[in-house]
Amino acid sequence: MIRIFLCFIFSSFLFACKSGKKSLNSEESISVEEFVESFPELKLPFALQDSLLDDKLGDTALISTKLLQVFIPDSLYNKDFKNAKPKFYALGRAVDKNEDQYLVIKAATATKQVAYIACFNKEDVFKAGMPFVANSSNRNEELEGLLDKKFTISSNRKKKARDGQIYYSRNVYVYNSVGTFTLILMESNEVPEDQEVYNPIDSAAASFKWTGNYVKDKKNFISVRDGSKPHRLSFFIHFEKNNGECVGELKGEADMVQPSIARYSAAGDPCSLEFRFENNKVSVTELNGCGNHRGIKCFFNDSYPKKLVKTMEKKQARIK
Repeated sequence: MIRIFLCFIFSSFLFACKSGKKSLNSEESISVEEFVESFPELKLPFALQDSLLDDKLGDTALISTKLLQVFIPDSLYNKDFKNAKPKFYALGRAVDKNEDQYLVIKAATATKQVAYIACFNKEDVFKAGMPFVANSSNRNEELEGLLDKKFTISSNRKKKARDGQIYYSRNVYVYNSVGTFTLILMESNEVPEDQEVYNPIDSAAASFKWTGNYVKDKKNFISVRDGSKPHRLSFFIHFEKNNGECVGELKGEADMVQPSIARYSAAGDPCSLEFRFENNKVSVTELNGCGNHRGIKCFFNDSYPKKLVKTMEKKQARIK
């Protein structure tokens, strides 16, 4: 079915050329409206399996990287591709009852392929994006992205264990006009594993006054390190509330706005947080909705006590 759809993409683009639609494989200046309307229309429900992501697409579906970056921030795909330079392809477009437009875009290198959903409002302003489905190197694992007629987005995973047992997980998201994707449903028959949370900034420099680890337990903590500029802090926060039913996580940099107050905000992210530091704790408050970084039934609002560093650990830190 999907291969039939991919063939439909080619015919749609050929029709677009004849009907006067702009080519996306060009550095010619076009309007955001022309950019959005150049995507072929999708028939919902639309499902895309990871096994089909490596199917070759012709130049008719190719999007110029320079053109794409005019309308969509590279933060959407930089985390997946880092220093690589993927090619981009227009897979399709769907419009909901509020006239919000969902674009499905494929990014691909020789070894990695990821499809994304990018949402534009009825004024053709980019509001938010998220991964739709990525290819998997695990032969026993199947991944699928699904956009249904109600415009809910499902991320489905099926895995065959060594004993032949089939395990699955399903995360369902909805987009709202504020510009966020909210996780509304999680289903799984997988056996939960008690794994330690990876802290990506654990080994970074910690010389500023408020740097350190603020810890409730191994699943609820904030790590604070030196920022990229003076008066900025780098942070990583992870929490798991309601017996693990609600998980939140965010990595970023916060500006010191007062001697003991830092605030996080970032372009393209509606979320903003405030950190209030005291001698032995930090309190976190959501100033603006952070639903794209946590579950729907919990918030970042909380306080964390500072973990004291033993004298020997301090000496080792100075040596490093």
